[in-house]
Amino acid sequence: MNFYQIIILIIVGVVSIIAVRISFKFDLNKYLENRRKIKIEQLKNICPHGRIIKINNKFAFESFFVSPMGTMNYVCPRCKCVVGKEDVDRINEIYLTNPTLVFKKQKEFIKRAKKLKII
Repeated sequence: MNFYQIIILIIVGVVSIIAVRISFKFDLNKYLENRRKIKIEQLKNICPHGRIIKINNKFAFESFFVSPMGTMNYVCPRCKCVVGKEDVDRINEIYLTNPTLVFKKQKEFIKRAKKLKII
């Protein structure tokens, strides 16, 4: 190989690396955006949708779900999860029988929400 062939080979290599980098960079940004959306959707499963409160020396579960006017569904204002009345009752029953689950989920929810810079 002579000098000119080596120079051409280096130039072709540099141009191909730049082309690959640009295409991966564009795809990588799209991938990161989709991953963030997926993580926010997963955050809805972690949210406890309520908190434990103390009333007259007894502990109770206070649900965050509210029903906007004109709808039959309930929305958690914290994670924007939309569910029906049956699901709200089921969630409340689970947390009433197992209050430690609320604390575990609360801790995990805050940790992941901070990573996503939501809170």
